Amino acid sequence: MVYVRVEEVLNDVEDKQKITTGFSKIRTIAVTSGKGGVGKTNIATNLAMIFRRYKKRVLLIDLDLGLANIDILLGLRPEYTLQDVIEGRKQMKDIILQGPDGIKFVPASSGIEELTSLSEKQKEMLFKGFCDLDEELDIVIVDTGAGISSNVLSFVLASNEILLITTPEPTAITDAYAMIKALSRRKKDLNIKLLVNLSNSREEAELTMKKIASVTRRFLNVNVQYLGYLLQDPNIPIATRLQKSFVKEYPNTTTTSCLNNMAASFLNSDDGTQTLGVEGYFRRIANETQPEV
Repeated sequence: MVYVRVEEVLNDVEDKQKITTGFSKIRTIAVTSGKGGVGKTNIATNLAMIFRRYKKRVLLIDLDLGLANIDILLGLRPEYTLQDVIEGRKQMKDIILQGPDGIKFVPASSGIEELTSLSEKQKEMLFKGFCDLDEELDIVIVDTGAGISSNVLSFVLASNEILLITTPEPTAITDAYAMIKALSRRKKDLNIKLLVNLSNSREEAELTMKKIASVTRRFLNVNVQYLGYLLQDPNIPIATRLQKSFVKEYPNTTTTSCLNNMAASFLNSDDGTQTLGVEGYFRRIANETQPEV
């Protein structure tokens, strides 16, 4: 992988998008993992920061119901959540927070687990709030929980694109495979990109990818795309303690350069079909309308 700064590829990305897209659309990316502790939320947050540097209008939604902590990484203190919208106490505009560099952030709560049992009135309140946002966004990043619970799978499958985070640890590899297996049972033609985090070397990351790709092709008939890797970086926990984005605090590190490359890869791989939008994303979850297997 060749490491580049975001400024060096920004113009190339924009030129390609002018050619491949003739209309405004929203890409929805679910960031997930088979197990906790692999850096999923940190990657989702910092990826959002890089997309902002590409002049994309970004909405970051925290649907990690067990360990919701994007607000901590962004240095924010949410007063209201999606539960307040669902129960009619607040409108969507009241709960959206402005994060660093203009990122929009939606905090969630455990009540979102009950999306499939909402009344029609509650659903429409939720959908209307997101519908009003669709004209203001380019990319929606959804930070889901880890593991293969029913609600996590629903949150992941409702998205057009899936970013699966793993590490070279054997338990993380096993759980990443379990996640792909669970997803493939519910939907065909999965669009999964794999990021290997906390690697000691490029070679270790590529070996991890080969292991996962081999078993998913052989036993699941699923092709997983290798997006890239992030090395072990002592600056990341420092930035986390400071409640800062590591790509902003440490812009010249290899880790930031790697994530820059991955953001560019996401943008350059746009085939013009990701038109779901944030309202459509939540309609899929609430109405259980994921595509049939």
